[in-house]
Amino acid sequence: MAHLAEQGWVCVSVQYRVAPRHQWPRHIQDVRAAVAWTRTHIHEVGGDPKFIATAGCSAGGHLAALTGLAPHDADFNAELTPDADSSVDAVVSLYGRYDWTDRTTRDSDEFVGFLERVVVRKTMERHSEVFENASPITRTHPDAPPFLVIHGDSDHVIPVQEARAFVTQLRAVSTSAVRYLEIPAVGHGFDLTDRWGAQAAIEAASQFLEAARRDHQTRLDVQVV
Repeated sequence: MAHLAEQGWVCVSVQYRVAPRHQWPRHIQDVRAAVAWTRTHIHEVGGDPKFIATAGCSAGGHLAALTGLAPHDADFNAELTPDADSSVDAVVSLYGRYDWTDRTTRDSDEFVGFLERVVVRKTMERHSEVFENASPITRTHPDAPPFLVIHGDSDHVIPVQEARAFVTQLRAVSTSAVRYLEIPAVGHGFDLTDRWGAQAAIEAASQFLEAARRDHQTRLDVQVV
């Protein structure tokens, strides 16, 4: 964020309610509220309300991706007024979780068990729709905003195969740009521990956001004409 601010971006740091004190979907509802607030108020601090991007790491990456892919989900927007705009114009997700339904490996099965016990507090067997709707990989569609997905190839918390599968699915249907950066020899949270990996992510995110903003402005200009 400091790097982007130096380039002239106005950045908003978002906090959200978390488990176990707060049950899903409180987390995503708070992110949606923050986006809607930003649309309304960012001009007061020099930001552009016509171009809002969301970004996050790990759980934040999941929430950023889901915000970009499901802007009109009634459950996620339950705490917003009908006229609130919680859509975003671009997404940057770093080492996010994209599939809440995968139980094919021991680690993924343990993660779903954690969701059932702590986050969702419902079983996937009885409430599969909750887990599917919370999975960005199941919410891809042609009108998705531009995406940049960044992942380390040595991530042992969220395996890189999940990011690859998500990017493949999104590219198959989205009409917007879908960029993917896989950073070698780094794991989960690499931006906190690996200077080279962090710099690569910063540069990729900066270039992606500038391009997405230019493309978005071009589309707005064409619509005005």
